[in-house]
Amino acid sequence: MIETRQLSLCRPIVEDYQILSELWKNKRVRQFLGGVVADEEINKKLIAIQKHWDQHDFGLFSVCNKNSKEIIGMCGLYCSESNIELSYMLFPEYWGKGMAVEAILVCICYGFEILKLEEIIAITQEANRSSWKLLEKIGMRHIETISKFNAIQRVYNLTKTEQLISAK
Repeated sequence: MIETRQLSLCRPIVEDYQILSELWKNKRVRQFLGGVVADEEINKKLIAIQKHWDQHDFGLFSVCNKNSKEIIGMCGLYCSESNIELSYMLFPEYWGKGMAVEAILVCICYGFEILKLEEIIAITQEANRSSWKLLEKIGMRHIETISKFNAIQRVYNLTKTEQLISAK
């Protein structure tokens, strides 16, 4: 478990699945993430999350509000096609409250300090201005624009060196 001022992040457990599955069913959450996902696909995603944890000893965390103990979303790092990638989804009622920034920053620190990564990437739709502004706010650099998942995507990165410099 990782704790921040407002949040606790831990490996998802079976009891989290019902709430986490609602992230993939939420139209606002999924607006720039390929749309709402069918139950069968959600089950595959939850299994893949656990398999990733089993294989790599890290992955996407369940993110909980420390005060209410409610799951507010997911955030973490995973092995993507090209690198270690940051991923996050929070329920809309938690947007704009600094919780995404808090979760993302602790995951990035975890990646550099615990996992000893040299670079972390993030990919977000060009149309998702809020998401790419958030990535820029936390110090990630826009390195390229690509077409993927039937949309224009912005690719960001942050290196361990850049993170250390920005922390000073």
